[in-house]
Amino acid sequence: MARVRIAIRDLSKTFTAGPREVPAVSRVSFDVHDKEFVAIVGPSGCGKSTILNMIGSLIAPTGGEILIDGLRVGPRAGKQVGYVFQKDTVFPWRTVAQNIALGLQYRGVATAEIRSRVTEAVALAGLEGFEDAFPATLSGGMRQRVASCARWSSTPRSS
Repeated sequence: MARVRIAIRDLSKTFTAGPREVPAVSRVSFDVHDKEFVAIVGPSGCGKSTILNMIGSLIAPTGGEILIDGLRVGPRAGKQVGYVFQKDTVFPWRTVAQNIALGLQYRGVATAEIRSRVTEAVALAGLEGFEDAFPATLSGGMRQRVASCARWSSTPRSS
C-alpha cells in the first residue's frame, strides 16, 4: 500500500462575518496516498477552496490538523505545497516569460539566474516557442502551466 502523503484529520474552519460565525468546513477527514490523484468535489460554497487554502497555509484552520509526510502543517508550509487555482493567475499584460520571471524579479534574483530558470520552466511545461506570447493568445491549459511555472520557478532552491 502506498504511503500517506497528506492526512487531513477533523479539519474545520469557521469565518467571522460581523457578529455571526459561519462554519465553512466541519470535521473533514481524508488521506492522499503517494501517486494518488484526488479531486475534492461538491456544490458551490461547501468549502472545497477553503480546504485547499488551509492545506496550502493560505488560511489557518480553526480545528483539526493537516499532516504532510507525517509533519504537521504550520504557517510556513506554503513552501511544501502547491496547487493549481481554478482560474489562472497570470497577468494579461505580461508575456509567458515575463509572468514566469515576476516572482524572481521581486525576490531580487540576478538577471542571468532569472533567464536560466525561465528557460528551464518553459521547457518543463512544454511552452517552447511561446515565451513572447501574451496570455490572451494561449489556451486555458497553457495559461495554467504558465501560472504553475511562475510558482515553481520562484521557489527558493536548496544550496
